[in-house]
Amino acid sequence: MALTLTQLRQTLGDMDAPELREVIVTLYRASADNKRQLAALLEGDHSGLLDRLDTELEKAFRTSGRLPSMKVGAAKKALTAYLKVAAPAEALDAELRYVEAGVLCLHAYGDWPESNYSSMEGVFEAALKRAATLDLKDIPFKRLERLVSNADGFGYGFSDQIAFLYDEFLEKLEGPED
Repeated sequence: MALTLTQLRQTLGDMDAPELREVIVTLYRASADNKRQLAALLEGDHSGLLDRLDTELEKAFRTSGRLPSMKVGAAKKALTAYLKVAAPAEALDAELRYVEAGVLCLHAYGDWPESNYSSMEGVFEAALKRAATLDLKDIPFKRLERLVSNADGFGYGFSDQIAFLYDEFLEKLEGPED
């Protein structure tokens, strides 16, 4: 049976400092992902997580050389790990990188599975929600507009959904009309 967060907190609360250190060292040694996450959390070094995101985006959405995998699971996982430690503007940049990479791949190779469109739409929607929390001067409007323009013309309603989400975002920024 999987350990719940409540059980984990209870167990960790019952441990002394040397035991806790040993658990963390064991987790560190268990995987490269753990090493990157611990470096980000304990040292404020997000570069390993960002590098991992870039690597996974290249695999999933590569536009030169070998064909892309068009499998977004690892890229989505890398994005999620980075978002946990990134500042809001950095997180927005990462989300936009994800969608931009996908759109570039579409331009290079054409259509792909509908689930990839849904994934990109979800990341774009999350990016817009995050952008709405920033000061207006910090929102990359030109980059967003370029992304919407570049996404035009692709299937399963993807283009329409990206444009709709962006229009809705702009309307919310303008606020209620008096």
